[in-house]
Amino acid sequence: MCGIIGAFSPDRFAAALRVDRLAHRGPDSSGEWRSSNGDVWLGHTRLAIIDLSSAGAQPMVDPESGNVIVFNGEIYNHLSIRRMLNLPDETWRGHSDTETILVGYREWGRAILERLKGMFALAIYDAQEHALWLARDRFGIKPLFYRIDGRNVVFSSEIRAINGDHANRISPAGVAHYFTWGACLDDTLVWEDWKTVPAGSWMEFSAHGSQTVGQYWPPLRITAEPAINAVRRIRELLESAIEEHLLADVPVACFLSGGIDSSVIAGLAATRTGRGLKTYTVGFPDTEFDESSVADIVARRFGTEHHLIRLTEENCLLWVHEALAALDLPSIDAINTFIVAKAVAAEGIKVALSGLGADELFGGYPSFRDVPRLMWLARLPLRVRRSLGALGRKFSRLGDLPGPEAVALAHWRREFFTAEQIAQLGLRRTEPRFQPCPGGLDTFAQISWAELTGYMRHMLLRDTDNMSMAVSLELRVPFLDHMLVEYVLALPQSEKRGYGRPKGLLIEACRDLLPPEVYQRPKMGFSLPMDRWMRGPLANLCDQGVARLLAANIVSEQAVESLRRRFNAGELHWTRWWSFVVLGHYLARFHSASGYAFPSVDA
Repeated sequence: MCGIIGAFSPDRFAAALRVDRLAHRGPDSSGEWRSSNGDVWLGHTRLAIIDLSSAGAQPMVDPESGNVIVFNGEIYNHLSIRRMLNLPDETWRGHSDTETILVGYREWGRAILERLKGMFALAIYDAQEHALWLARDRFGIKPLFYRIDGRNVVFSSEIRAINGDHANRISPAGVAHYFTWGACLDDTLVWEDWKTVPAGSWMEFSAHGSQTVGQYWPPLRITAEPAINAVRRIRELLESAIEEHLLADVPVACFLSGGIDSSVIAGLAATRTGRGLKTYTVGFPDTEFDESSVADIVARRFGTEHHLIRLTEENCLLWVHEALAALDLPSIDAINTFIVAKAVAAEGIKVALSGLGADELFGGYPSFRDVPRLMWLARLPLRVRRSLGALGRKFSRLGDLPGPEAVALAHWRREFFTAEQIAQLGLRRTEPRFQPCPGGLDTFAQISWAELTGYMRHMLLRDTDNMSMAVSLELRVPFLDHMLVEYVLALPQSEKRGYGRPKGLLIEACRDLLPPEVYQRPKMGFSLPMDRWMRGPLANLCDQGVARLLAANIVSEQAVESLRRRFNAGELHWTRWWSFVVLGHYLARFHSASGYAFPSVDA
């Protein structure tokens, strides 16, 4: 895993680019490359995982074509791609996946993307075309941001690596979307001039100033495989994905929370690696939030080298401050990931497997229960829904239903603030542009698609990358193997609802791996007592964050104070109030670029 940064500047735009600002993403080494005429600059920081030798160093130049690549991610099938290329062994300088991509691009051009299995963000300077080519993996696991200034392009794995060097404008629409969903949407970030390379897409910038965008995934229609035992096929796809995700020249560990998803991954990984697999559980002192006892049962079952990391409240409170300082974009849900990643990275681990994606695929969220009910309610006349809304807070939003479509309702259900509440803040919410749903999907799969391309992409995946790479840890997500995703999406919902419990199909496919203690209990997950902390040891931090936000003069002070009173009275969920705290601290870090004056308060 790495950090990439660069500029394509036909007008010799003097961008102040510094590769060391991404050192946390790749502390093992760094490199820079500049074209002979000075028009192109590429930088890279390396967390060495595959081919630890200098043969895997970047930026990497193809001596035959003159093309240059900087790449962040892992390509799990790159050795099979090498076999497709059918080149003599001596033509390869090493065994890195970076070199595989570079040679594959020379051979197939953009079509290389359809052959890649993995997570990636990459930039290739095409020497013959004198063009910059950017691309991102299917699900947006790895970030890639860019900014255009005339015919000049700058890009980076993180906005904060460049943000302080350029004047930036805050996007009111981006702020509105942030408050609505608790994270920035890809198409409307909080910064006006920064954009995201779309997931499953590529972009090409020419020396003449033209820009071309292409999408290679998803297909227009996702169709089911020929009739086969779904339970057996899912197990086969999971086993294949885990085996591929274990590819590394350093040890690969597993997060083990004690839940279904991480237990499945740990069990399958242990059967591939033997008894040497390291698993990690982060234990919190408050037993309400501690699943370490169940994780220990799973670890003993598979004979893993298990490590329980006991955190103190003092550790966590300190790391909350560190997580806020590490945010590349504001998010209300990054703290958990940072704390777990920091604890595991401190053990000397560079790569770990995560269970992210299983809830979205197999129906682990309440949305899979709620959206079909909302589809029925959305068909009622508006006056009826408004009458139901008068029955109490539980029904208060029924008059605001967007329509009977499953995808729209799944996104609507994830809203933290309604359009009316956003307007009360003095902001106007524009229509969000989520990735359209492919054809051929039933209601269950449409909800999956909404969760995969909404909540997961914009919050979970971005937080996972940002917070893990802040502590130089690579997190891999085997459930997002695209062959597994496409297969599960195309299954009829009767297969996924037919076992009488959330994620029943996944449990059935891996029943032999899972102790009953794992699946015969309510879903929990690692959580923190944020509400109590925000009213106690983090109260000053919260007040400072809100003060900084109000000083930016982008939201209504009257509306914010009303929400403060509701939070203090216990009438507002802590996540809503935390969103104001996070944005205030985030913007204060970029005050010189944003043009706002912020109060002088201690961090």
